[in-house]
Amino acid sequence: NPQVKTHIQSRSSQQIAVGTQHHIDGIVKTLGKIYGQFGVRGLFRGALGAVIRVMVGSASQLTSFTIFKSYFKRHKIFSQNEDSIINTFAASMIGGVFIAIFMAPFDTISTRLYNQGVDQHGKGLLYKSYMDCVRQTFKQEGIQGLYKGILPCYLRIGPHTVLSLVFWDMLRGIQAKYSKPPPLLTT
Repeated sequence: NPQVKTHIQSRSSQQIAVGTQHHIDGIVKTLGKIYGQFGVRGLFRGALGAVIRVMVGSASQLTSFTIFKSYFKRHKIFSQNEDSIINTFAASMIGGVFIAIFMAPFDTISTRLYNQGVDQHGKGLLYKSYMDCVRQTFKQEGIQGLYKGILPCYLRIGPHTVLSLVFWDMLRGIQAKYSKPPPLLTT
């Protein structure tokens, strides 16, 4: 549950505490506490932000990777061998940059929604909705507020993107090498 992850990550001592602090007794107890207070709906509070974040991230990652890999292969930028792993590596690095640029604002909004305090009915104390969070953040902090944490976002998602796409491409190559097309049926 991303909500529990955010609660755990934001937890700090009172001297340096920022934002809403949540008492964590472990993952299972915390899930039970949230469920006991707010029901199933409480377990999914802020999920819309996460869904939007993942959709935008995946779309920007896969699109940029495909475009750049195709460009590198067609123009033989890094290697004369168009199936070179270097093309895949370079395209996936660029894909990581694109995913960080496009996903960072959604990451910020999602984290703020998860981390805000709630009233006894499970309603957010700071933001009424996803769009209210976007509006308030932009109004108070400008575009820079939406891009807070872009470097840590890239440092987290960049290596993940590179490893995922390089391994995926390698496995795809192995599969293509060893798979045989089915025999043609003749009558």
